[in-house]
Amino acid sequence: MRLHDTHCHVDLYEDRTALLEEIERAGIHTVAVTNAPSVYRVTERLTAGKRFVRPALGLHPELVPSHGHELDLFEQLLPDVRYVGEVGLDYTRATAEERMVQRRVFERILTLLQQSGGRILTVHSRRAADDVVDMVLTHAPGPSILHWFSGGAKVLARAREAGLWFSVNHAMLRAAQGRERVAAFRRDRVLLESDGPFVDVRGVPARPSHGAEVLRQLAVVWKCSLEEADIQLQFNLRACLKSLPHK
Repeated sequence: MRLHDTHCHVDLYEDRTALLEEIERAGIHTVAVTNAPSVYRVTERLTAGKRFVRPALGLHPELVPSHGHELDLFEQLLPDVRYVGEVGLDYTRATAEERMVQRRVFERILTLLQQSGGRILTVHSRRAADDVVDMVLTHAPGPSILHWFSGGAKVLARAREAGLWFSVNHAMLRAAQGRERVAAFRRDRVLLESDGPFVDVRGVPARPSHGAEVLRQLAVVWKCSLEEADIQLQFNLRACLKSLPHK
């Protein structure tokens, strides 16, 4: 198995140094997402010299009230990055006014990506899938990965038709409803994620290496062999990376 992890909060693990060593030993291609532009340089230093880990520049929608002022910093850092995440919208607890501000910030981020030629983007869309897909399809110039997607059938159909990507973690496959949703994703647009340390696997924070269990479950959902699922995911990762702008 050749694993990857398109959405891991490396900087938030208590044993981040050991985690990075584990990733390097196993050769797991990992995107280290961040929740605010001010954290990016820290993650960049943390992952410096690593062969398999790349930092991503993010501004989490739930942090827009406290870190929205860092949009200028986001713009300053963007020319030096190839991955952007975690960004997007989250309507779980947001007021109408907060949702409006989130949309304004996300639209600004997408506009900056348009102006700079695009990046690989990992997007948060909890309770906001319709707006996220609308905005991504309107503005995003590069490959967009819908992280932990939980939208309904209609917006899923639109995302499928547009060729958006979906990253799958351990928690998404626990319940029958989640497995049914994952089964509806385009098989050639599925990638792995851990979303660690926010997802837990048997009481411990998920790690990129737990992608092996997600892969096994995907083989069951897809009704194929483990080898076939492994080959499919490797193909998917290569296809996604081919669209990464060269700098």
